Amino acid sequence: MLNYEVSKKGYEQFKKDLHTNKEAFPWFEDEKDFLESFKTVADRETALQQVKTINSKYSTHLSFGKSSAPDEGGEFADFIISESFQSRITTTEKKVAAALATDLAKSAKTRGRFQLSFASKYCHHCNPNMFPIYDSVNADYLKEHFSYKGNKDYRSYIDAYSRFCEKIGVDLVTAPDKYEGFYVDKFINNIEK
Repeated sequence: MLNYEVSKKGYEQFKKDLHTNKEAFPWFEDEKDFLESFKTVADRETALQQVKTINSKYSTHLSFGKSSAPDEGGEFADFIISESFQSRITTTEKKVAAALATDLAKSAKTRGRFQLSFASKYCHHCNPNMFPIYDSVNADYLKEHFSYKGNKDYRSYIDAYSRFCEKIGVDLVTAPDKYEGFYVDKFINNIEK
């Protein structure tokens, strides 16, 4: 069982273990390679392929022909290549990040679903330090320990995530490593495993 202290020391040990303990973290190299290969500026075909890959890797429950309802992938890809998405994805402002992820989550209008988990994962792969991944494991942890209300409000989720980052001594806005948010996300996801 992995059990890291929620502190700067615990976080630093976790990051070290990610790189050295392949038995405990067999997925790490593939995840890091995928993150590093992800294209922020993409044409529609590349964006659609990335949407499909995010859905497949992280089980975000997009349809892609699994139901009679229209697929969301094309609508997400269209939004991703839009000026609205591209002009905001490199932001360093929390309110802009929250609005963008929310807009992406709502951009597949045909099915009318709010796909925050998918949207946060896609945006995270473009800009890991500004877009924390919204998933049930991280949301539950932040609810229990950092006052997240659990209401799928991405701005309040970012605020709870920021409180967690303060506890471990990380400022994602000024972090010199553009992948620091990737490590923080994996840390939250593995704290009590």
